[in-house]
Amino acid sequence: MRFLAWSPLVALGIASCLIVGCGEPAVENSPEVYENNALSEVRDMYELYTQTKHKAPKSLKDFQAMFSEGNPTGIYAIKSGAVVVIWDVALNENRDADSPDEVLAFVSDVPEKGGIVLMKNRSLKKMTAEEFSAAPKAGAIEEPKAKGKAKAG
Repeated sequence: MRFLAWSPLVALGIASCLIVGCGEPAVENSPEVYENNALSEVRDMYELYTQTKHKAPKSLKDFQAMFSEGNPTGIYAIKSGAVVVIWDVALNENRDADSPDEVLAFVSDVPEKGGIVLMKNRSLKKMTAEEFSAAPKAGAIEEPKAKGKAKAG
């Protein structure tokens, strides 16, 4: 009798395992996930800064002044040179009014290897190195001060 009382729970447990699946789990700390998260934070900071200040950010200092506590991945990625941001680009409040073809920020090795790019319309797009080279940029690209490593201190 006890087996019959537990059988619905056992069936539910088996069903939930089948629904979830036995596939390979996603790697939560992969470089691609980090890059995606960093560019998503850069997008959010750029957009919020522009909406709040009614002007475009001109450097990392603008982000640090406004987002000192809230976006550590994005701030660190820029500071370390892992992400390159094109500064001083005016954004429309309506994302659809901005170009889906112009690059606003990118992972630093995209020009050589391809990878994830933030477009001016705030979409994330994966590009090859050739596509990146041919894509219009939203403004002038400054060379990162450090590539891949944050300054000590």
